[in-house]
Amino acid sequence: MFRRQQQSNNESSGEDDESSSSTNFSPLSPPISPPRSSNNMLVKIGRFLNVSAIGVLSIVSVLLFIQLQAVSLQVASEQKQIDELKKTIEQSTSDIQVEVQEQKDLTVVNIAGTFTLLSCIVTMFHMTSHLKKMNQPFVQRKIMAILWMSPVYAITSFFSLLLPSAEGYLGIVKDFYESYVIYQFLSFLIAVLGRGERQIVVDKLAAHADRLKHPYKWLRCLFHPPPEESDEAKANAVLLECQFLAMQFVFFRPLTAIVSFVLESMRDGDAGGFSSPDFIIIMIENVSVFLAFSGLLKFYHAVQDDLAWCQPFAKFLTIKGVVFMTFWQGLIISIIFHANTDDDKSDDDDSNSGSSYSAKSIQHILICMEMLFFSAAHMCVFPAEEWEEGYQLKHGGGPTFAFDDFASDVNMIIDSGKRSRIARKERKNALDDAKQSPSFGTMDERNEKDGEISLVDSEVV
Repeated sequence: MFRRQQQSNNESSGEDDESSSSTNFSPLSPPISPPRSSNNMLVKIGRFLNVSAIGVLSIVSVLLFIQLQAVSLQVASEQKQIDELKKTIEQSTSDIQVEVQEQKDLTVVNIAGTFTLLSCIVTMFHMTSHLKKMNQPFVQRKIMAILWMSPVYAITSFFSLLLPSAEGYLGIVKDFYESYVIYQFLSFLIAVLGRGERQIVVDKLAAHADRLKHPYKWLRCLFHPPPEESDEAKANAVLLECQFLAMQFVFFRPLTAIVSFVLESMRDGDAGGFSSPDFIIIMIENVSVFLAFSGLLKFYHAVQDDLAWCQPFAKFLTIKGVVFMTFWQGLIISIIFHANTDDDKSDDDDSNSGSSYSAKSIQHILICMEMLFFSAAHMCVFPAEEWEEGYQLKHGGGPTFAFDDFASDVNMIIDSGKRSRIARKERKNALDDAKQSPSFGTMDERNEKDGEISLVDSEVV
């Protein structure tokens, strides 16, 4: 464009020159013709160069565009391959995690099943020993009912791991047998005290009528004759009261467990506050437990001297230890689990996806393992030989670390060292006295001193 404008300017300037030359023409000056052919040639060359440059630029742009499209297609293809490879890796990782988790679950189930089986074997062996030595059936029947506690707890917990959907139903069975064992323990104490005769128990309670508390007034409708008539009537009322308080727990505990299970299955959101049905059920359970144990302890305190030979307190600990230990253990596990869950949610919402075990699952695993030790404890506190004729309590006959014997040996060595130091001191004093005595003297005096020294030496030996 610049060259065309310059050319037009040149042409106009040429025309002006021609006009001026024509105006200034004089006959004396010769005519001059301008170089038009050279100017046209330069213009054509400039146009050709412009067209050539535009063409080259167009070709280069087309080539660059084609190359860019090819690179884009290659990048898209490689990105697609990367995405497919990423999906494959993620799928493989998830499959590996699932397989690892399944293997871990299988290992945990195998461990829980092994302990459950061992607990059942130990309990069955213990029951067999009682069946072989059924010397007092009215007592040993109660013992065998108590011994079923460990297998029932272990089996229900094991199947709760295998079948989480049946956990509620198995929990009802567990709660029922817990309450049933508490009553059976009271029946066991009554059978031991009366040898199967209720009247003997009443007579022994009447002998301790001075330390028997009066029964609850709201149970007077059950007492006949009234407890105020005689010591025997008071003892009979107290015994009936203790049985009733323990028996109500057998009915209330499964009932509250069933209601709790139904409410939990129907609940959508939070359990609620103090006015919620769950809180009312918990309060009823606590009142029922309190009444049951108050009746049991009332009977035990009245006849603890008569039952001291069979160690009822140790037997009670092995029974209630199962309940208390599992309850407080489950409460602590639940608190720790929920605290960790809240921390994980505050950090990352996806961090809880790797937690495959709930607090209840961990509780079931621990119960399966612990019931083996409680089965062994039941073998120690409920021996079959205890119900043989002429049985006497064996002190120190069970498994022990013999710390008392070790302490006795240590004291013996210390006392021996003290006696040795005293003897050496007396010998030294005797020698000092002999040195301070005059060298002259009769033969009898020197022999007497030598005898004293030899006597000290013999005491040291």
